[in-house]
Amino acid sequence: MRTVRPLVIALVAFGLVAAGCSSSSKSSSSSSSSATATTAAATATTAATATTAATPTTAGSGASTGLDNASGGPLEQLAATGALNGPAGTGLTRGVTSSQITVGCVYTAADYAGYVQGLQARIARANNAGGVNGRKINLLPCKDDANGVQANVQEVQQLVNENSVFAVFSLTEYILPGSTDFLNNNQVPFYGWGFNPGFCGTRWGFGWNGCLGGNSLTQSQVSHAAIAGNLADAIIKASGLPASQVRLAVQAENSASGKIGDVQYDTLFKARGAQVVYLQDNFPVTSAGADVTPYVQAMVAAKPNIVMISTPFADVGPLASGLKAAGYTGIIFDFTNYIPGLLQSSSQLASALQGEYVNTQVVPQEENTPWVQQEDADLTAIGQKPFVTLGGAQAYAEAEEFIEMVQAAGSTLDTKTFDQAVNGGSFVSYTGITGGLGQLAWPAAHFLPADCAAVVKISGTSYQVVEPFACYSSLKVF
Repeated sequence: MRTVRPLVIALVAFGLVAAGCSSSSKSSSSSSSSATATTAAATATTAATATTAATPTTAGSGASTGLDNASGGPLEQLAATGALNGPAGTGLTRGVTSSQITVGCVYTAADYAGYVQGLQARIARANNAGGVNGRKINLLPCKDDANGVQANVQEVQQLVNENSVFAVFSLTEYILPGSTDFLNNNQVPFYGWGFNPGFCGTRWGFGWNGCLGGNSLTQSQVSHAAIAGNLADAIIKASGLPASQVRLAVQAENSASGKIGDVQYDTLFKARGAQVVYLQDNFPVTSAGADVTPYVQAMVAAKPNIVMISTPFADVGPLASGLKAAGYTGIIFDFTNYIPGLLQSSSQLASALQGEYVNTQVVPQEENTPWVQQEDADLTAIGQKPFVTLGGAQAYAEAEEFIEMVQAAGSTLDTKTFDQAVNGGSFVSYTGITGGLGQLAWPAAHFLPADCAAVVKISGTSYQVVEPFACYSSLKVF
């Protein structure tokens, strides 16, 4: 498995700091500025919006009764009234014939091993069953944006203008407004990990687990926004500590992502009743070989019992090792290091990360739920090893989401029937799934996250599930 730069920047803050995720390309300064202003406003409203975390519910087991997220509750009902940005469907049939639906995909190949296979596996099962409403899905070869914003724009436009696709799948930090505005304006459903702004408040953008960065936009861009509660609730639950006894330290990098993320974490943990004793976004962006000593010493001096490392993947190991070498014995957790196969491939990394907790939005393979078993079976059916990578798990979820939406649109498929079926107020994704993926009620999920996660712990060269995959209550910020 290739692990060069996996999740770098895009997962700095677990994908929930949307506008800052393009910091490596230096192309989103205006979005980052508005996001920073919005998150500052969110902090000011914390007292008015703080809620007590509800008991999590097992994902894929029905409606999330008692929770506030994209699956249901008053917050979902409120978000469902929000105005969507983008034209309503006018009946375009681009990419649709009587026998097939042509779709495309753009991703960052170096970061997301297994992505193509995840799409192929779920689509193959649909096609082998006769297609969706009699149409088979024609997946064009995936394009690699090679870590570039402009490459992503060019490839997205080519898929629509030259290849006439009906929809676009993605897994990349580089699908930014140049791409998403084009897709949204041209009535092209697009799918991906919803940490970038184009997946929040847009009619044609569909995060596989909802909108993860709505609170990093302004109220003029989205009507309602929330922070995913699992970011705090899952690790607090795993710690066994009452929230009031949590002393959190957060070390982020010196980037737009880090700055926005810190405000988000500060808002959420304090709303849950925890103390935030250290909150910094001063770790160098170009950190290869950086001395972690001053950052470690500052964190240890604050006497935390939970440390969040909110940096790119490559920096987690050195910081975690430094903390332990400095005598810190509390919990260390991050959002980037659940990558099946990673630990077996690097004994040095496994050693550095021993005891590390990881918050993961994909259902851990170790839970072996019916959802995971189906993923494994579908991969095996196309000649792949039954080994679900992080990229593969997300691709599979995107394909599932798309297939369900096309099914709901009926036999007469065009952008109008699709829009009416999905955004009309009665469609919910993943209702038939057991053991994975929190349900998403649309159009509310254009503004809210599914808010589901698991917590795993690194032990030897394996992951142990500490908190099973479950859904939590989101924190309304406006």
